[in-house]
Amino acid sequence: MRGIIIKADKFYFKDREKSTWPKGIKEYQDFEKEGKEFSNVINVWVCVEKDDKKSYVQKLSERIKDLNDTFYKLTDVVVLPFGHFSNRLANPEATLELLNFLVDLLKKLNFKVDLATFGTHKD
Repeated sequence: MRGIIIKADKFYFKDREKSTWPKGIKEYQDFEKEGKEFSNVINVWVCVEKDDKKSYVQKLSERIKDLNDTFYKLTDVVVLPFGHFSNRLANPEATLELLNFLVDLLKKLNFKVDLATFGTHKD
């Protein structure tokens, strides 16, 4: 699992086109026609790789909480699937399972969480 955690005063994304990679992604794609804008959020760009486990996601949620408690002091998180960090991507089904698990864990930590669309290239 690879990723970046960023505090953002403003964050915007709009889907540009559906991805054709990895294999099987077409069954899981979403598309945000209007785009979404956020203010004062923690951006979590996540790349789920083959063999990633729920324990990795648990550690990630704890790291996000620790950074927030220490530095950010925010309530909102945007999780952004970002497959460009690796060439060892997990299959789409496993990726969505772990992303949704992350969302659930962050909600249990009292964050308001949005999950950006899955399987698209974004602006």
